[in-house]
Amino acid sequence: MTFLERYQQEDTWHGRAMIMEIYHLAMRVKIRNWTISKTAAHFNVSIGLVSENLRLAHAIHADPSLIKIATRQLALKKVGS
Repeated sequence: MTFLERYQQEDTWHGRAMIMEIYHLAMRVKIRNWTISKTAAHFNVSIGLVSENLRLAHAIHADPSLIKIATRQLALKKVGS
């Protein structure tokens, strides 16, 4: 299963954020000049969505209780976006 397939199957906002983060970080290790734009193109989403997902994933690492927040929008408000 590819990252894109796993992302599309995921039904939680935090699962999607984490899948995108893992993919982005793995590609940055593999390809030195990997960018948010390339991640956005791979997932066929906006650069803004990738940026927000990376911010949310980082926040989850710092505060795992964020996973309990019901919606992505509420989580973004909580982390100050």
